[in-house]
Amino acid sequence: MIQKISNWIVNLFLIVLATISLIGAVGQLVAMQGMLSVKKNIIYTFLIILGVFIYIFWSKIKSIINRILLTKRVYFITFLAIWLMLIIYQLNMIESLTGTMDLDPAFLYNLILNKPTIGHFYYSWCPNLLLLLNLENAIYHILGNPSIYMYLKGLNYINMLLIDISLILIYFTVKKQINRKYAFFTFLVGITLFGITPYIAIPYSDNWAFWICSLYIFLLSTIYDNGRWNTSRPIVVVFLGIIGALFFKIKPSTAISLIATVLILLAISINKRKKLVSSKTKVKHFIKALLLFIIPFSLTYSICNYYANNNGLVKIEKGQGASPLHFMAMGLHGDGQYWESFNNKDWSLPKSERKSYDIKIIKKDIRELNSLSSIGNFIITKQQHNSSLASWQRNTGPVSWNLSPKLKLKNNFQKELRKIFVKNNFFYWNGYLIFVQLVWVIVILLIILSYPIKDYFVQILKYTIVGGFLFLLLFEGGVSRYMIQYLPFIITLVPYGALAIKMRSSK
Repeated sequence: MIQKISNWIVNLFLIVLATISLIGAVGQLVAMQGMLSVKKNIIYTFLIILGVFIYIFWSKIKSIINRILLTKRVYFITFLAIWLMLIIYQLNMIESLTGTMDLDPAFLYNLILNKPTIGHFYYSWCPNLLLLLNLENAIYHILGNPSIYMYLKGLNYINMLLIDISLILIYFTVKKQINRKYAFFTFLVGITLFGITPYIAIPYSDNWAFWICSLYIFLLSTIYDNGRWNTSRPIVVVFLGIIGALFFKIKPSTAISLIATVLILLAISINKRKKLVSSKTKVKHFIKALLLFIIPFSLTYSICNYYANNNGLVKIEKGQGASPLHFMAMGLHGDGQYWESFNNKDWSLPKSERKSYDIKIIKKDIRELNSLSSIGNFIITKQQHNSSLASWQRNTGPVSWNLSPKLKLKNNFQKELRKIFVKNNFFYWNGYLIFVQLVWVIVILLIILSYPIKDYFVQILKYTIVGGFLFLLLFEGGVSRYMIQYLPFIITLVPYGALAIKMRSSK
């Protein structure tokens, strides 16, 4: 009963918010088609028509696919071939796009190279950058203090490793929870949404967050089997504790997945309270698992804090970080994006005055939402800005940071990649985004259709996605880049939507 109620509650939010995203995503698709060249428009239309015929003749196509992938050897060769093609593509992407940037990525690597481009207080104001600063500094010294372009190239190779390991972890998660066919489908979705994007050439925390969330999902799947949670694997619980601490230090908003996990564990405990209370062994197991999580969590968190405050690169003023109220004030203002004038004013205030100033701005933002229609419009507009665009940015054009690629191009493919993804020293899709956007529309539709699946593992995915949606509505957002940290949960939920379709059609 509790399981059904829990699933019903999360579905209510998931269906409403994801449907708003779907409307926005379809609208983006239509807008993109209007900007296509003749050649790209023909290819795009052909793909849509092909998709319709695949749907019509799916039963026959499915039997052919099953024959091709019937043996493990053929399946393995197919999987390996796709992965190798992805790696070749990514290696060429790194050669073609590696270059200097601006804003946060540049602030980090310039400080490490002893060419700071922003005042030291910035790192006290944004303490979540400090773990990444330490990581990139360590990589710089491991690589032997290379030149700027060789250093950035090295960071991009690490990006490639993080993204590809993440896709493999998601693959094995779905394979364990469903089967290898759905896992293969999920792997292809992951490649399209994030494996082929230019984010491989942006050394920033988004790729680390994508990896750490994929690892978290994978570890959860190893202790969840056939509807039961098995906490008798202490090493997994220890690693979950470590990851939980890293959530807060890499991107604090990823900790929503911890909250989602706790909510589901509470639902399970309520559902089985009589068994838990009557069994001393189960109570001991619970206490042991809790300690195995809390101790490594605390140690990891403390170690990260120590190295953040003693990083050898910049002096940190403790307690000067921007508060959650600061980000809420931005999130409720206008379209909810970064608000530079407010940020600069808040930054310049003494610490004792910031809280009252933030609350004043939040109250003003709320007063401006003075009717149900304005509140509804704010939710619809911001939700679509947050999640409808598969460029993981604010519009169909540039990807946030500028880029000046400097590495020598070695082949025509690299020249083509630079032509596709760079325009006027900005990352750009130059018309090709529509093909990824089409997949994103299908993905949103599938996560909506996953509503009948009430499995507790699936509910953790749903609650995390809904939590991410709500977080980005309340706090700074307005651009789809903030969805990257939740992409592993979305990608893992996708096959359950396909599974739900199959379950309904078989009835």
